[in-house]
Amino acid sequence: MNAKKRILSALNGGRVDRIPAWLPVVPVTVSMMEISRAPWPGSHSDAEQMARLAAMPCELAGLPTATVPFCLSLEAEALGCQLDWGTINRTPSVKKPCATKPDRFDVPGNLLERGRIMTALEAIVILQENLGDKIVINAKVTGPFTIAGHVFGVGNFLSWIKTNPEFVHEAMSRTIDVTKELARAFLAHGADVVSVSDPTSSGDLLSGKYYEEFVFPYHKDVAASIKAPTTLHICGYTKELLPHIRHTGFDGFSFEEKVDVLTAKKLLGDDISLIGNISPVATMLQGTPEKITAEALQCMRNGIDLLSSGCTLSPLTPVENIRALVRAAEEYQLPDGPEERLLEFGRGLAAGRAS
Repeated sequence: MNAKKRILSALNGGRVDRIPAWLPVVPVTVSMMEISRAPWPGSHSDAEQMARLAAMPCELAGLPTATVPFCLSLEAEALGCQLDWGTINRTPSVKKPCATKPDRFDVPGNLLERGRIMTALEAIVILQENLGDKIVINAKVTGPFTIAGHVFGVGNFLSWIKTNPEFVHEAMSRTIDVTKELARAFLAHGADVVSVSDPTSSGDLLSGKYYEEFVFPYHKDVAASIKAPTTLHICGYTKELLPHIRHTGFDGFSFEEKVDVLTAKKLLGDDISLIGNISPVATMLQGTPEKITAEALQCMRNGIDLLSSGCTLSPLTPVENIRALVRAAEEYQLPDGPEERLLEFGRGLAAGRAS
């Protein structure tokens, strides 16, 4: 089974010969930028540089994926928000929202022609032509809740949950079109997987009740609209959200180490593949290859389906640490003996009983 088939099968809940290492989040580093001559912030706006840098995790660390774009501001820029373009080790971010209320905001009819969207689409084409037969070409789109925070200002938008809940739904009914349109465009240009990143819907900011009311219906709509393997990534503590995320329809859920794998497995069951959840800072950035190996083995023993960092890697992460993650996945053997199979069966039974 080649790397690409292994990842796609694991995402779809199918048979694999081993657990794959795969990051649906951004895995590029400053050293990769230097080697590829495609540093930030320039490579955010140049398709050839973007594609060249996106290929580096595979070329230098053996990670069988290429992910573009590298930031969460692609959609916000196209919608009219002002950006801080960041630095070589910091991604662009929204500096100024573009609207104050939902009735003063409309999605432009020429969305795909605005900002850097065509740059990202062209990078997908380049990656598919050069690497598409070997690795997964992963397109990262921003989720509708996070886009709404960018458009209206995060503090302002979140305050509407209590003061003007109808504003939240009106805003989401518009920003969801951005997520869906961009996902369709990425697939049309050759992406294999669409990874929806919606960090503002984190359990650190929303209760499970608020997620169910204001985010879940839109995540379910997005997942249903994407005719390809899909993942959802939400940062922070997401335990209260998991019973709802289980029923969104995404193929995989990427989560941080704030939720342990056994708990996630119990709450998500077999309805969605688990992706994670090695700490991107304490382990991937600051840890040794030996620490990464130990934590990766524990993650896989506990039932992770695709081994990954729990969130986007720091651009200062040592490449050797990414190699250690890949090696851990390559060397881990799936349960084979009677005792191992019984333990795995027990975990599956517990997961199946979770409601």
